[in-house]
Amino acid sequence: VEWRGVVWGGEDADVRMTDLVGWLEKPSLRGSNADRPGRHGSYPGLKRAESRTVEVELTVAVDNPDMAILRAIEDATAFDEDPVEEDLVIWAGTVEPQLVRGRLEKVAIPTDYDWSVGHHRVRLQWVCTNPRRMTYWEETSPVLGMPSGASSGITFPVVFPITFGTGISSGSLTVWNGGNATSWPTFVLTGTLVSPEIIRVDTGQKLRFASGFVLADGQTMTIDTDARTVTVDGVSRRDQLTFADWFGLPKQQDTVITLASTGSYDSSAGLRVVHRWVWL
Repeated sequence: VEWRGVVWGGEDADVRMTDLVGWLEKPSLRGSNADRPGRHGSYPGLKRAESRTVEVELTVAVDNPDMAILRAIEDATAFDEDPVEEDLVIWAGTVEPQLVRGRLEKVAIPTDYDWSVGHHRVRLQWVCTNPRRMTYWEETSPVLGMPSGASSGITFPVVFPITFGTGISSGSLTVWNGGNATSWPTFVLTGTLVSPEIIRVDTGQKLRFASGFVLADGQTMTIDTDARTVTVDGVSRRDQLTFADWFGLPKQQDTVITLASTGSYDSSAGLRVVHRWVWL
């Protein structure tokens, strides 16, 4: 378990994780079905996963423990004035360490009979509004540049042999999500781009910006598809997103993404896709 840069657990650690609840379990589904009037049964309604609650029990695994070990745990789990969700990393029952973002809501240190004989335990509870478990690292794609413009063509007067120049090239990004649930990526665009459009090729879903909207040279636009936010250098420009058919990255599948712009070719313009593999 890693929380606020402090790691607990492992065979030789003074503090070990002796119980874990809510990590590999599936969160409950929320939603309701509608009764079928005058008939048996109901119409199925939409179901979505609820928040994930993770409970961890830590046990001090040394003989005659002193209070310094517990004090260190207390310090790492102290409540801030305005608690927010933070990274919680756990490596248990999975191939790699996985991450959730949660808010620590309960800390219990039982002072019972076990305590009196030196068996010191701490029970921690986090509530994660996003129930998805994710890889603790982020995947960042190469930069997808704009299609290059055509080079010079035939020069007049014509001189043989004729050189026709190059045509317009196109490009795409292929992104893989190795988890078992849809991953909602972050798109990072750099200018100059005019009325940019991000397209998922297999479904045709796209994010299109207003005609005449310009992401200038040196500016960076960040599109968070999970939070549904659009910012340019930290300032919201969600109002410029005139067509939003939001799309994620399906599980266990390659997703091909392209970038279009109505402006002239700019070698510094491009798109990067940042995401994590996701499990639910």
